[in-house]
Amino acid sequence: MNILQGQIQFINELEKLKTVKRRNLTLDNKRPENSAEHSWHLAMMVPVLAPYSKTPIDQLKVIKMLLVHDLGEIYDGDSWLYEQSDQKEIQQKELTAFKRLIGSLPANQQSELLDLFMEFEVQETEEAKFAKVIDAIQPLLNHLQVSDENENPDGIAASKVWEKKAFVRDYAPDLWLMVEETINESIRKGLYQE
Repeated sequence: MNILQGQIQFINELEKLKTVKRRNLTLDNKRPENSAEHSWHLAMMVPVLAPYSKTPIDQLKVIKMLLVHDLGEIYDGDSWLYEQSDQKEIQQKELTAFKRLIGSLPANQQSELLDLFMEFEVQETEEAKFAKVIDAIQPLLNHLQVSDENENPDGIAASKVWEKKAFVRDYAPDLWLMVEETINESIRKGLYQE
């Protein structure tokens, strides 16, 4: 297989991300959002919300991180934030799937994408921290916008939401007030149990 064939194989494999269903719903007909839609939404949020980053960030790097961070879901599906699962096991499965996915690319492209994937996972750089903030905010905004009053089929507790989103306060303090308001509005709407 030549380089281009391998790259096309990777691009064709990306099509599968459109089939990975998430818990969040779409506004139009309340069907499950897919992971490709989620990734697009995250990428669009970066230039809009970048001014709220704690420090200046490389926006293109954040966008790339957000476009690759869920690619491991192609083979194993989306892992839901509120499931009681072994996070280390999930991360290892996603890493294994991600390496499988990029395997047809030339070594330099594999390395670049793997570095972005790992940077997001490790959460040491300002870009990775901001990417995690964006990834945490999008489902909150989506859930509030598309859900009907008292729609909480999974019985999500407000305390769990506060716990899972608390890092935003440290990573992007200028966005924390908006996160607080969004969660409180979701509680008032009955989307989380008090």
